[in-house]
Amino acid sequence: MTDRLREHLSGCERGEGTVVTNTKGQPVSYRIVAEEMRAIKKKMKHEKAGYYKTHGLRKNATIELYLAGCDDEMVKAVTGHSGVEMLKKYGGPIRQRELAKRAQEARNQMERSKIET
Repeated sequence: MTDRLREHLSGCERGEGTVVTNTKGQPVSYRIVAEEMRAIKKKMKHEKAGYYKTHGLRKNATIELYLAGCDDEMVKAVTGHSGVEMLKKYGGPIRQRELAKRAQEARNQMERSKIET
């Protein structure tokens, strides 16, 4: 959970465990969330509101996690992906760039440690 979401939820009435529930307090399905988002988008005056997709939230989370320096296992733990294939698809060049930066930093650290000894 992000700090921003945690702060927002701190002002809401708390139920048991699940954040998004129906009127009976049960978790809602993906379909229900998608329907709600479609209804909200129809009311929006933003010219590109229809462009945004519910599943895009998962893709955006994947990208943000890679940009934050998370590895594949960490991203999977948050997004619920079971394998790396969708992470490669969603993260694409960002995933590769972030992995390359970490690899080069490890390489630089190795070089620095050789100089220091």
